[in-house]
Order: sequence, then structure tokens, then C-alpha cells
Amino acid sequence: MGQRFADGSPLFIPDTVLRRTWVAGQEEIEVAMVGTQLVGLRAGNLVRFLPLLILLYAVGVADGLSKRAIRQAQAGRESASLYHRAKYAQVVVVATGVGGVLVWPTPVSWEFCWLLVADVVGVLAAGQWAFYKKHV
Repeated sequence: MGQRFADGSPLFIPDTVLRRTWVAGQEEIEVAMVGTQLVGLRAGNLVRFLPLLILLYAVGVADGLSKRAIRQAQAGRESASLYHRAKYAQVVVVATGVGGVLVWPTPVSWEFCWLLVADVVGVLAAGQWAFYKKHV
């Protein structure tokens, strides 16, 4: 579109209005385009680490359910408070991670950040399922 507007050939009236708008806000439009590309790249990076997040969540669930089975066999106490805290903390960690990745203004090693988020989610999943109800 910018290349079409760059040459001086006559245009239809709507295209002329659009050309003037483009010329008046060219810098802002280019910044918006680069910002959109950056958000797209970071979302792709997020999708790249999704299998790791799912894997560590599954490992955390398996570990938590095995701890729950041990607790049931030994008549340990259940804690609904810890169960719900771990459940809600997972949502907070993932939402903060996604929001942070998409809007952080400086370059960061996202691989380390996503490894950290996936580890924390795995530990929280283990805590959540370890304190699930004794008798369903």
C-alpha cells in the first residue's frame, strides 16, 4: 500500500484520502506495524514452549496424584485451602507469563523465563493434586 501511494499517479477519491492519511501518520503506522510483528513473534515463541508446559503440568499431576494416594493410605489430612491456592496460583503464573511476554518492552531471554514458568506450574500442579479430596 505504501509503495502504491509513493508514486505520484492519480488515484480515485477514496484512495486519495487514504494516501493523505498514510502520509500524515506514516511514522505511527510503521510503529504499529512493527509492534504487531513483535507481538506475533512473541506469541509464536509462546506456542513453541506450550508442549513443555503441558508436559511439566502432566508430570506435576502424576506426582500430585501419587502423593494423594500415599496420603489416603496413611490417613493424612486434606487441605482444601492449599488445593485452591495452588489451583489459582497456576492461573496467575500463566497469565502473568503470557502478559509479560507479550508486552515487555526490552529484549529478554524468553527461553529461561518459559522454563521457569513451566517449572513453577508443574510444582503448583503437584501441590494442587496432592491436596485433592481424599474421598471422591
